[in-house]
Amino acid sequence: MDTKTALITGSAKGLGRAMAIHLARKGYDIVIHYQRSEQAAIQLKQELETLDRRVIVQQADVTKEPDVKRMMDEIGKVFGQLDVLINNVGNYIKKNIIDTSVNEWHAMLDSNLNSTFYCIHHALPWLHKSSTNHTSHIVNIGFASLGQATAQTMVAPYYIAKNGVLILTKSLAKELAAKNINVNMLSPGVLENSESKPVSEIPKNRLATFAEFNHVLDMLLAPEGQYLTGVNIEVAGGWKL
Repeated sequence: MDTKTALITGSAKGLGRAMAIHLARKGYDIVIHYQRSEQAAIQLKQELETLDRRVIVQQADVTKEPDVKRMMDEIGKVFGQLDVLINNVGNYIKKNIIDTSVNEWHAMLDSNLNSTFYCIHHALPWLHKSSTNHTSHIVNIGFASLGQATAQTMVAPYYIAKNGVLILTKSLAKELAAKNINVNMLSPGVLENSESKPVSEIPKNRLATFAEFNHVLDMLLAPEGQYLTGVNIEVAGGWKL
């Protein structure tokens, strides 16, 4: 079977890094993306190459559409197709909406919503190429409690942007289903690397591990999960219910 290729945006650190390592161990070739964490990206590349995987590193500011196009063109030149795109980049700010500046507002929308659209838009030609042989996948990373029209005074721009990604996920899933490209969303709660640890607010009384998150990712990417598209799965231990 042909080796598949996965791009995880923001994969030099944190959840993105954990997903890159996990997929490399599953046999995927990996595109590591970073904006500023060059050294961490290089170290990850070296680690993944010990698994006998093809790995390239791409620097891009995914809030800038020309940067995204350049990155996707380079991926196409190297691999000729793309099998999995995981839109993991998304800055977060916890600040009262009244005190949020115009620049902070735009930064939240750019890094969470606009970047996701840019990446999908420019990745689609390469995802289409791989979808002629097997199902291609777009996985957008969300946030627990999306889809509820409730006040979010401390995270309003982030919450609005991520709800936009949810609507984008469902809209693209409907349009691309017949073309053998699945579009889904995974929404974590509080992960093991989080600086904020509100364990008392989580019904499971603990944080989510990267391994638990990757288990759900596997379900979406597995042959048995090919009928799943347009879904948002929360990996949150009951947080925000």
